[in-house]
Amino acid sequence: MIPGVNSWVNFPPSLCVQWSMQPIEELDSGTIERLGKQGELLLKMYQAEFAKDPSSRATESSRSNVIALRHTVKQMYGDAAEPGT
Repeated sequence: MIPGVNSWVNFPPSLCVQWSMQPIEELDSGTIERLGKQGELLLKMYQAEFAKDPSSRATESSRSNVIALRHTVKQMYGDAAEPGT
């Protein structure tokens, strides 16, 4: 939070940043590899928690992390991030 700023409406125009996403074809291989490794790690953690106790809070938390990563990638890269496209 910025002192003296109560809402996003108060931000001066100089703080506004336009952000555009790169098409998936233009991403460097390092970024793609990191996203893949992160997804793989989160999925393995979920599977391990599920094997211990399918209804535990840890399982639900791990599942939420997998879903959050998937949604984030989908929001960032759209349909190009979907498997098989």
